[in-house]
Formats: sequence, structure tokens, C-alpha cells
Amino acid sequence: MTEVSPDSLPEWKHTLETAASAAGHELRNALNGVVVNLEVVRVMTQAAGLSAEPFMGQARQQSEESVRLGEAVIALIRLLAAAIGPDGQLLCGSAGTNQVSLQAGADAERIHAALQPLSERGAVFVERSGSTVILRITQDSPDDTA
Repeated sequence: MTEVSPDSLPEWKHTLETAASAAGHELRNALNGVVVNLEVVRVMTQAAGLSAEPFMGQARQQSEESVRLGEAVIALIRLLAAAIGPDGQLLCGSAGTNQVSLQAGADAERIHAALQPLSERGAVFVERSGSTVILRITQDSPDDTA
């Protein structure tokens, strides 16, 4: 794949990438605040002799998983932005039934790794072939339209 000059990319692609980065930054800040505050509450309840550990442990695990899933959603947005070609078209194609392949360029390995939490939960299965990331949806995948 030939490298494309940043000057030849649509001007809105940079805006989309910047918006995704800003949204990711704000999401990370909010989730980190939850994790930090849960730790503070855990320490305070222990100091007060209260037994909230089972609930605090679950809340901490769920907040950490939320951080991982948030990072995966940010990676999905970055994948879509990375797949925009110089003509402004999305560089994607069918990779089979319920599958789409997206050109991620040099970021393919990093994006593939960041999408793994979604794959581990069965939301979308992720594969990589060179600079292409392949997303596969199973018939059993959750659907928010119901």
C-alpha cells in the first residue's frame, strides 16, 4: 500500500480523528475518576470498620472492565477514521457473511489489540491480516435495537 500525503486527505478526516481523540480523552478522564473514587471509598469503609468489600471488589472490577471497553470503542472509532481514503471514501469491503474488512494502515496491529476486549465479550470478533482489520458479527451478537 502506498503512503498517502496528509495534504491529499479530505480536510474533514483530521477533524474526525481529532473529535475521536477528544472524546476518548474525556471518556478516559471520567472512567479514571470512577476508579479513583471507588478506591477512596474502599479505603474509607475499611478504615471505618465497615464490610463493603464484596461490593467494592465487584464495582472495582466492573469499572476496570468499563475502562477496557471504553478503550475498545475508541479504537473502533479510530479504525473507521483510519479507513478513510484520500477520496473521502471508506476503504472497506465484505470479508464474508457478517464480516467487514477495513484498511487501517500502519495502525492495524495497535487497533486490533485495542479491540480485543470487545472480541473477548463476543460483541464483535476481530482479526487482522496485514494492514486490514476484519470485524465479524455472529448471529448471537448483542443488538441494541431491540
